[in-house]
Amino acid sequence: MNDDLQESPQDRENAETDRAAILQSQPIGLTLYIALGLVGLLVLLIIFINIPGIKASAGVSMTLSSWMLQSYGDTTGTLVLVEPGTQVTALFGSDGNVSGSAGCNQYTASYKVRDFAISTSSPTLTKIFCSDPNVMQQESAYIHDLLSAVELRISESNLKLYDKSGKTVLVFVKQ
Repeated sequence: MNDDLQESPQDRENAETDRAAILQSQPIGLTLYIALGLVGLLVLLIIFINIPGIKASAGVSMTLSSWMLQSYGDTTGTLVLVEPGTQVTALFGSDGNVSGSAGCNQYTASYKVRDFAISTSSPTLTKIFCSDPNVMQQESAYIHDLLSAVELRISESNLKLYDKSGKTVLVFVKQ
């Protein structure tokens, strides 16, 4: 009967190993929770502190590339692809001027960006007559859409401009 109450050296060694394992696992568990909490806090700080930076950088990001029009809103408001064989471009300068080809004529205008809002002044156009009426109609729709744009969204590969109703009016891709 006494044998049952006394611990053998093997039992003591196993118990000490178990205690050591428990003591070692507790700091790791606590450290893990602290690390996860700090990572979560860091993510929240990045998101909330960087939101103004994202808005401010939208205007700056536009100026870093030359843009080629992919589609535009026609007179019915439907997005249509650019006429084959024409290139409509936009280069938004850091000086507040946008210029490029409207398809047939060259244009220049001033623009302002604040957060995700954009406004463009009436452009100055060259007076070249384009013999293709579809290209002239596209040019007219492009200028109209550029003037009606009030909001922008930019990604790594495209720039989209929206009118006051939230409808996409111009879609550019990086040139």
